[in-house]
Amino acid sequence: TQSSNSVREHSPDPIPVDLLIEIFSRVPLKSIARFHCLSKFLASILRRHDFTELFLTKSLTRPRLLFTVKTKGKLLFYSSPQPHNPDDNSSLVATSYHPTLVPDYQPTYICKPVCGLVLLQGCGRRKRPLICNPAKGKVRTLPKVPRKGINTPKGIYLGYDPIGKQFKVLCLSLNNSLYISPNTHWILALESGKRLWRTVEHKFNFKENIDICINGVLYFRGYIGRVFCDSLTVYDMPVVGHYSWHSLTLFNYKGKLGIQYKENPCRDRLVLWVLEDAEYHKWSKHIYVFSPLDKELVKCTEFVGMTGTGEVVYFSYSYHPVNRYHVLFYNIERKTFTRINI
Repeated sequence: TQSSNSVREHSPDPIPVDLLIEIFSRVPLKSIARFHCLSKFLASILRRHDFTELFLTKSLTRPRLLFTVKTKGKLLFYSSPQPHNPDDNSSLVATSYHPTLVPDYQPTYICKPVCGLVLLQGCGRRKRPLICNPAKGKVRTLPKVPRKGINTPKGIYLGYDPIGKQFKVLCLSLNNSLYISPNTHWILALESGKRLWRTVEHKFNFKENIDICINGVLYFRGYIGRVFCDSLTVYDMPVVGHYSWHSLTLFNYKGKLGIQYKENPCRDRLVLWVLEDAEYHKWSKHIYVFSPLDKELVKCTEFVGMTGTGEVVYFSYSYHPVNRYHVLFYNIERKTFTRINI
């Protein structure tokens, strides 16, 4: 009794939750993953929406890039810092995340990362889509997509709703006979707890498996869908001449929809289209001409997007054993390159 009272007298006051949130928001992401396993109390704090928002806000001051590499039958996740010295051509090294996170899983399509999460679309009916968190080493299998009549699920996309603060998955289905979608698309909210697919009442054609989520709006090839209100809006493409769908890449251009068009096979310039006014469908065209040296640097690479600070990102596709995979960051204002080896 006396000893127990003395223990209570000398026990420190509990740390306020607000202070814990502020402390954890300053630690590296890998440490956050370890704290999840220490106790249920800490895990409950780290799952709070206010902590997630604060952590993401502070992460903007120390941004890192997350990308996936599919090679030799394996799927690898890498992370790297963004270039900090744009005035000089330099090199960095990427770090890997959990090499055995998804063993023996061969995705037919890998969605672009959204707030640290990656959506993988499996091959065949038995392999359901997966949501991966490479930093925390966690994987979640999505529930089976309902089938309605002769419609077959085709395109699947991941987006984040900044208003409802939810990750959402959009699944598009096609009519096997007419190649037209008769109001049989589905949406799944990951944080709802119910894990049930809901239908989206809209009929449209679409080109599958090219997507980008920008400020809660999910853009996919041919059409644009607002994830948070579950409605779909169609926008006209810019007039860029004759092109194939595979020659276009959607990307985030400083918070606006950007389209990279492979206009010339010589790779002596970079051509970008930006949706300046969504209401009136106004596009602007940006052309950046490469020097002979820059032209050699982007040889055997593919345009994959743009960072939040405006650097253009290229990824190598050389299969020669001497050449390692690498990522190139091109600063379009200073015309300098930074290389990250993988």
